[in-house]
Amino acid sequence: MQLEELIADAGYSSGEALQYLDDKNIDAWIPNFGQYKPLREGFIYNKEKNQYECIKTTGHKAVLTFKGTKTDSKGYSKHIYRSSEKDCKNCPLRTECCGKATKFKKIDNSIYKPLYDKMHLKLREHRAYHRRLVKRRSSTVEPVLGTLINHHNMRRINARGMQAANKHILMAALCYNLKKYLKFTRNLPQSMAIALQKMKGKSFYFIFLILRLAIPANRRVPKLYEISNP
Repeated sequence: MQLEELIADAGYSSGEALQYLDDKNIDAWIPNFGQYKPLREGFIYNKEKNQYECIKTTGHKAVLTFKGTKTDSKGYSKHIYRSSEKDCKNCPLRTECCGKATKFKKIDNSIYKPLYDKMHLKLREHRAYHRRLVKRRSSTVEPVLGTLINHHNMRRINARGMQAANKHILMAALCYNLKKYLKFTRNLPQSMAIALQKMKGKSFYFIFLILRLAIPANRRVPKLYEISNP
């Protein structure tokens, strides 16, 4: 099957995931993670010059130019924007904006910020549709996850490696689907059990006739012998 639309919670939000979905032309609805900032308070972004410009004070304003891309200790790649010490030296808000020890302003953005901004704008413009998708996910996906975690030993995977963990998940999903299938096709056995309970104390021949009428003709077992009326 070709995946066309996807919805997930903020726990699945990452730059790599958004890039993959964008490359595959998948219509995704994933809220951005908590540390995402659509705007920088007191600064505006100049897309043509690829720089941030200060709007906190009047007169001479600091400009945060692009200094390159760096990878932090956690492995995240970020674009670095920094002002000069000369621009922020005489600013009355320098301590509040830059800090007591730092003499310049620095802003770090994820290299995937355009994708985060695109998702933020999409969710804001289509709130009603996203809300309907969330309700559908809550009624279809969340109960399945709850059952797998609480009743199919999926709270913790006792396996090493992705391949072994994948087998664990597949077996749990197989058990879940079999359980659903059994519930879906148990109407006939239930009706037979109810008939047997109500016919308790009656003759076997009478019970046989009731069950034979209850079972559709295409599901009846071929009669191998005759049962005579005692």
